[in-house]
Amino acid sequence: MLALTIMNGMVMGLIYALAALGVSLVVGIMNVVNFAHGELYILAGYFSFLFADTLGLHPAVAILAAVALVFLAGLVIEAVLIRPTYGNDMYSLILTFILSIVLQNAYLLIFGPYPRKPPLWIPGATNVFGLFFYGNQRLAALFAGIAIIVLVFYLVHRTWFGLIIRAASQDREMAQWNGVNTTRLNMLSFGLGCALAGSAGVILSPVFPVTPTSGVPVALTAFVVVVLGGMGSLKGCVLGGLLLGLVENFGAAYLSTGYKHIFGFIILILVLLFKPAGLFGRKEA
Repeated sequence: MLALTIMNGMVMGLIYALAALGVSLVVGIMNVVNFAHGELYILAGYFSFLFADTLGLHPAVAILAAVALVFLAGLVIEAVLIRPTYGNDMYSLILTFILSIVLQNAYLLIFGPYPRKPPLWIPGATNVFGLFFYGNQRLAALFAGIAIIVLVFYLVHRTWFGLIIRAASQDREMAQWNGVNTTRLNMLSFGLGCALAGSAGVILSPVFPVTPTSGVPVALTAFVVVVLGGMGSLKGCVLGGLLLGLVENFGAAYLSTGYKHIFGFIILILVLLFKPAGLFGRKEA
């Protein structure tokens, strides 16, 4: 029971971290809160379902195509909706909130209210260290989540693009004076943030089917993880996501599943009482 709970907590925690990395990236670079983040997660799940189940494509092809389309959708959203609002954070917040409602209704109209689930990547279960049997799809989700998070950290800390991202997040005007095209950087960063939401969607949708409104709790959880880990801290997102996943699953396993999401908010309140900037957030001077 203990080992199974830890494993469930790690899987969910990594997916939470993956979704939160996209939020943190967009907030850290563009200072934009994307309320439609959860709906982009759902969009990737629907694309994955369409390509793999309806069109019969190989799951790997369906996953890559779904994430690529969500990335392109992010580029379009940034160019059409977000870019004209630069300088007024409230407008972008309101626009993304309206976008989330529009997308929910569009999903309802196109796919109906019923859950949609792409096929499993790997059926069956594996005996984990002789302790318990665990679904192969969840194990695949665990390793896929780890691989994508490692890739994001490599991109941010070991590449020229990552250097530009870090420079712009610390001093945007200085980055502009040094020749950084911040308009293009914003577009790519927003697209990357959406692609991370989409990655979480394609990984988790074979386990938890998507519905038109199931992106709302995903977005809320991602925002909780970002605040818990500290605004703009990628390391904080990963550790915050793992902490939240473990706390929720321990609470559900040993207390009650009915209060699963309440445990996360209790942890958030306790952390913010003692560390108002989050676990790894920087205090403003």
